[in-house]
Amino acid sequence: MKKKLILYLSKLDRPDNVSIASTLAWLAKTKDCLFDNYYDSYHQGVHFPGGDSRNLSTGLLTGGTVCGDRHFEEFYFILHKFDVSIVSTGETIFSQSIKNLGVPVIALSDQLSVIYQRTFNYLNAALPLNIVMIGSSFGKTLSGLEAYLYPEIYYRQAIGVPETISDEDLAGLYQKGGKIFCFFVADDVTGRLVKKGYNIEVVDQLKSGDDYLTVTERIAHRWEKTVKGWILGDPILAVHWVPTACEKDLIAIYSVPQEKIVSQLGPLVSSRGNVVYGRQYSDRDFFELSKLNQCLQVIDPCRPPFQSVRHAEYGWDTNGHGNGFYNDEYSDEELRQFASEGRILVSLMFWSGMIREVENFHNLMDLIAMSRLRCGMIVTAQSYEYMMHPPFELLTVPLHQGGVYPLVEPVLGSCGVGVGIESYMTKERLLEDMAEGLSRILKKVKNDSFAPRGWWATMDTDLEKLDRPERPSAVRFLKYPPYFQLRYHGRDKKFSDGAPSDTEISGSLKQRFVEKIGRLVQERGLMKYFEAYRPYEFYKAGAVKKDVVEAVKSTGLKYMFTKAGFNTNPETKYADDDFIALNYTSGQWDGWTPFETVNDVSDLKKSERALLKRNKPGWMVSTIDSCLWTFSGEFWKRGNRLFEIAQFCAAGGASKKLINVKPYTIARYARIIAGKGGHH
Repeated sequence: MKKKLILYLSKLDRPDNVSIASTLAWLAKTKDCLFDNYYDSYHQGVHFPGGDSRNLSTGLLTGGTVCGDRHFEEFYFILHKFDVSIVSTGETIFSQSIKNLGVPVIALSDQLSVIYQRTFNYLNAALPLNIVMIGSSFGKTLSGLEAYLYPEIYYRQAIGVPETISDEDLAGLYQKGGKIFCFFVADDVTGRLVKKGYNIEVVDQLKSGDDYLTVTERIAHRWEKTVKGWILGDPILAVHWVPTACEKDLIAIYSVPQEKIVSQLGPLVSSRGNVVYGRQYSDRDFFELSKLNQCLQVIDPCRPPFQSVRHAEYGWDTNGHGNGFYNDEYSDEELRQFASEGRILVSLMFWSGMIREVENFHNLMDLIAMSRLRCGMIVTAQSYEYMMHPPFELLTVPLHQGGVYPLVEPVLGSCGVGVGIESYMTKERLLEDMAEGLSRILKKVKNDSFAPRGWWATMDTDLEKLDRPERPSAVRFLKYPPYFQLRYHGRDKKFSDGAPSDTEISGSLKQRFVEKIGRLVQERGLMKYFEAYRPYEFYKAGAVKKDVVEAVKSTGLKYMFTKAGFNTNPETKYADDDFIALNYTSGQWDGWTPFETVNDVSDLKKSERALLKRNKPGWMVSTIDSCLWTFSGEFWKRGNRLFEIAQFCAAGGASKKLINVKPYTIARYARIIAGKGGHH
């Protein structure tokens, strides 16, 4: 029998979405149903740029495009896998599909009393006595604050309503003996409620100096005995992920910048769970969370379109594939012959290990099939849990049948259940996380020949400051448009409600001149010729850390790529009878996560010339930060350049002398070069 799923559909700009979603979430749980939501909105399909979300347009915040991220395909998939019933506030993007496919509709109304009465009746449940009323007068400085108040409704198992609810609607929901719990409700509204005879309790109000940090901190402390983990992110992210937050007992927290709330709640954050869900304000979030032994699992709205997909039972047929992803591309004898000839093996690894990055698989599978590129796919447990179905399933489907098998092998990414700065975490926590990730993957694939054997690190070494001669120059020359950029030291753009402070008004002449030039550059469309230095551009990776190597080795993995020794000659950084650690030999130091990546085919051409000139055996390996290339919006801007990169490697480079293989074969080759033997 299919599991029941209550699906709430609405438009993103409705102020009562959190009230309704958190009410339906607890109701569904008490009736052993799944719950999910989807909000109609404008999508640009881009990589979230970080920073203060109040300075960004909605389309930059809402995840993948409808067509590019296959919202309708995913809708049809959950209709097939679950017994879906719809609750909707009106016409939505799926309305015609719902009518044509005969999907049951529990409630279709913009009146809360109608929605609740019909839904509770459908599930044979009585309306609760208590109501939680949420304010809405937050202004620009606290816009979207209601997104963080779902715990007040969910854990009280109350009816959620906004303060803008009509008198008629409220009267239809209020019952004798009940109480209205008020959160940030305007004084005139609470006064009117008292006059009408309602029993109310004002639980929390906005105080002077309140911001996202202080408000979400109070919510976290109110429910700290219940919370099992965290969502760290902006209001639009939080409102979309209410179903998962309620199901997993996650409290959403936020500040500008986010590192402030992480620091403020440090002991509490570190003591609940081992994975924080959210998206980074800046890369400092990764470092601050890692200091607390927490990794980050990056999420976006609508990536995937429906969070309930992780409950869909879906398996792979792994019979008849021999050694799975690890059938020999070349025998040990052939690899020894390559080594004697001084051959260079080449492989790319596509970073796509976050929940939001399951969107990448649509374009990546096409890219790999068309170019016949042999490569690694960097994944975590959640990659499997949120997309065992196509396109991820194509990893196991033979190329001649339309899939990409046997061109790709999975590589375990970072903590295995999220991404962290591994060198900042304890050996014990890193091992625990990776072991959990591998266990969850094996639970999905059933066969260890389809699980990762290698490891990819975000930053497994300490960061060391560059000496002055090594530091980046003020002018950067590129092999691709715009061909050069002027560098400058940026600063975080602070949100303003429009009123300049006294300090700003009395700013120096130099500051005003710089700001005027900045506006002029933007108005003339010249920003592409300017780029701020990135947070870690004045650093480099240090030496391999023994604790990290031991943690990775203890999981049973066979090889790792370390950030140590980046873009130098091929080097084995660690090797024993069972394990080997290799360096990256191509790409650029990006100055932010994931630090070492290919930005253009010219990066590979440069490495090819240098490695062939040595006339020694080795490897050319780097990472592609997939979401910057294959997210539905980014793909239209950069897709052709990514195809050029893939073709270059698959064809053996400009020289045609490179040999394209998967990362596991690189590890075997490195062992032979190091005199450790091939298979292990």
